[in-house]
Amino acid sequence: MGRMRCGTHRWAISGPFLNIEHEVRPIEGWLYRGALLVAAAFPVISLGTGHFANEWRLWFLMLALGVVAAHHLTSRWKVLLDLETRTLWRRTGDWNAFGGKTQPLESFTSVALYQRDKGSTSGLFIPKVYIVALMGASDTVVLSHSDDRKEALELAQAVSRFLGLGLSVEGGQSRSVTERLTETPLTDERLPDLPYGSGIEFRQDARGLTLELPPCGWRPTYAAQAAFAVLFAVGGPLFFLRQMNLKTGLQSAAAPVPIIVSALFILCGAGFWWWLAREATSRWSINASARGIELTRHGPWRGRKVLRLPASRIQDIDVRDARTKVARGRGIVIEHDEGLELLGMDLSPEELEWAEKALRRALVPRAKDTSAQLQVS
Repeated sequence: MGRMRCGTHRWAISGPFLNIEHEVRPIEGWLYRGALLVAAAFPVISLGTGHFANEWRLWFLMLALGVVAAHHLTSRWKVLLDLETRTLWRRTGDWNAFGGKTQPLESFTSVALYQRDKGSTSGLFIPKVYIVALMGASDTVVLSHSDDRKEALELAQAVSRFLGLGLSVEGGQSRSVTERLTETPLTDERLPDLPYGSGIEFRQDARGLTLELPPCGWRPTYAAQAAFAVLFAVGGPLFFLRQMNLKTGLQSAAAPVPIIVSALFILCGAGFWWWLAREATSRWSINASARGIELTRHGPWRGRKVLRLPASRIQDIDVRDARTKVARGRGIVIEHDEGLELLGMDLSPEELEWAEKALRRALVPRAKDTSAQLQVS
């Protein structure tokens, strides 16, 4: 297959070899070689001619230039997966500059795609970084990384298929790429009972499965943020008017500026509270069948929003760590060709496991449906 990109790396599969290496453009190579040549020639020229012999700043600059150039020329990132010898060879830093490190492939049990800690890698100018790694019982080897999730996912899937190992995407379950949506199809038998006290409602018939996930309600996170919104809307204008009264007197309260500022406090606080109420009271309706999934988000503070995903577009359904604009937790992730859909983040682990398995089974065509399709074709 042709060479593919993952960040600054290029990777390709050739027979029993999967090769990943840093992409070096010709101009970069010549620049680093030229910088190393200048740094190496500077002491000879300076000591031979006497020029710049006492310019320690220039000496330090040339030393730093030589170190940087040597680093880029000798520490090129390269990883080779060899199925013939069942080994992984890698050279990823200066310590491996003139050789490499070899490990047996048997020491690895799965492939993982995960996002590096946001606190250290994302910000105003630093994008998210997605890591592709081989996971073992006692060791983790990073194969590549990219700020493009699609690039990283393509490499992770290729490595999983190449080595025959399960793939875990962003903390999800480890599954074979070819079996990510493999499951026992739904039959006329009723699904297992829901966990005790569950608010999930479901209906199962010949057309597929319908799930109604309950709204999360005013959980502590939402309640705390709603209290802040009320405090901002009420306390903000009162504090501002009090400060105005201390400085200019009560006669200024009817002026345009205090009225406008107070209105802004109230509008911002009320808008934030309304947005929280919409999130806390919204519920999901899910219709799933072998044809695909229809997701409907609705609630008393939200209009109905429908998303239809044909089965051909759905890549996986998994339970993973997820994050929305106001909450973070573990939820059901429906991964498709254009992104992710997160739902059920406030369900219990038992409810998440039940709903995930039910949706996966609903997507699998029944035996009679498959035979009917074959007869038509």
